[in-house]
Amino acid sequence: IYMENTKIFLRWKICNFITGIIANGLMIVVNCSEWIRSRKLTCCDMILTSLGISRFFLQCTISSNNILSQLPQDMNELCAIFRIVTIFWMFLTTLNLWFATCLSVFYCVKIANFSQPLFLWLKRRISGLVPQLLMGSFLVSLVTCLPSVNTIDRKYIDNSMNNLSGNTTGECLYKVDLSSSFFILSMLGYTSPFIIFIISSILLITSLWRHSKRMEKTTSTSRDTVTEAHVRAIKGLISFIFFYISYFVALVIFLLELSTISSYYVWIVIMGAYPSGHSVILILGNPKLKRVAVRALHYAGCRLREAVS
Repeated sequence: IYMENTKIFLRWKICNFITGIIANGLMIVVNCSEWIRSRKLTCCDMILTSLGISRFFLQCTISSNNILSQLPQDMNELCAIFRIVTIFWMFLTTLNLWFATCLSVFYCVKIANFSQPLFLWLKRRISGLVPQLLMGSFLVSLVTCLPSVNTIDRKYIDNSMNNLSGNTTGECLYKVDLSSSFFILSMLGYTSPFIIFIISSILLITSLWRHSKRMEKTTSTSRDTVTEAHVRAIKGLISFIFFYISYFVALVIFLLELSTISSYYVWIVIMGAYPSGHSVILILGNPKLKRVAVRALHYAGCRLREAVS
């Protein structure tokens, strides 16, 4: 049973990796091609491109970590490489959360309708603030992850012991010190975008729901095209929230080492599904990306049928 579960887990990781690389690579290629062609990029596409790049490298970092974990960890050089990969993983994870939060805030400010002065001011300025938000997300992620360099360096220990032949074997171990101020700072880097994301998502869903109810009362038909579009947007946001919350919970449980051996693989699967699954949802909700994806799938299907025949 253990071997069978391991095989299923390995297939799932490979599927997540391939899906994530294709989906995020599609967002990067399409938006960068448009930027090269027209020398301009919309604010939404700018956020999507940044999110795609961070997730692309996050998928590569996770795959590198999986490869390193299968190698014999009996060399100091390997331990050092593993530590660097872990640091990159923490930075890209934080950056990914912040970019996803920027996307949620952008959608909330552009789509939702509230009469508060601060919200109206943001509505007028949000397009010009997008580059600053992205750069700020990068700097905040860097600042919150830099202290973990020293923390990881302290927690990687050489668990060596002499055997009968006189050789020395070692293993790279990593333990989290929950009382460490470095760890608390790192957790703030994870929880801050999560709180902002939840607030903006709730505001946006509330605004869309109210608008849908008003449209149903003012139109002769119970559901017009505008109302249907708002309902689809609400469903997309709910799936967005589901992926985000699941990933955040799994990340915290993984970092705090609260999972049991039986649930360890479940949390790893959830963490691996977020960068790929949510990117697929973003592509399906974006007409331009969806059109390119459909054409690419049609082309791939035709090539596959030709190869089979």
